[in-house]
Amino acid sequence: MTDNRSDTACGILAKALSALFQDEYAEKLFRISDDEIEALEGLSPDKWPTAGQTEINWDLSVPGRIHTIDLPDPRVLQPADCVPVDIASMALGKASFADFDPLLNPYFRLTDSSPWVELDNPKLGRTILHIAKGWPISPVLLCMHEYGGFHFGDGTHRYQVLKRSGTTHFYFLAMPGDVPAINKQLTVQWISS
Repeated sequence: MTDNRSDTACGILAKALSALFQDEYAEKLFRISDDEIEALEGLSPDKWPTAGQTEINWDLSVPGRIHTIDLPDPRVLQPADCVPVDIASMALGKASFADFDPLLNPYFRLTDSSPWVELDNPKLGRTILHIAKGWPISPVLLCMHEYGGFHFGDGTHRYQVLKRSGTTHFYFLAMPGDVPAINKQLTVQWISS
């Protein structure tokens, strides 16, 4: 009788593991191999698989916003003035690359030859492939720079890849207090959540 229970338990476990590790499992977790990333390293943006891509799978949902920024984590030491961010209250906007790019603080502007030099290569490669595979992409976090123009609180890799794709616009999140200053410099289509 013990053997039958053991066999049944093993069978259930095997079915569960089989279901867990099906082919689509990797896609559900958005896994990209190191070999795929290394194959892209150093390629010019016109050779990226996202070149000419106009359809972007934007995740504009409030739950999807957790992928836009690294939220403060109680397990990690934070500055004393760090307050929790209410991602649901952040403003969602849409702007064109043509209008926005000249307003980017010069320190954050990259040429077509510099992404592989200035950015983290594995992260850039993952971002290129993530977007090329049509997986959901969250908006970038747009901030006002203290010395003028804009910068990214998070999402530099996403912005740089999307800018070099075939799409004409991008979505971003902004702190509600930054909205008036953004409106003074940039034409934005604000989207209610």
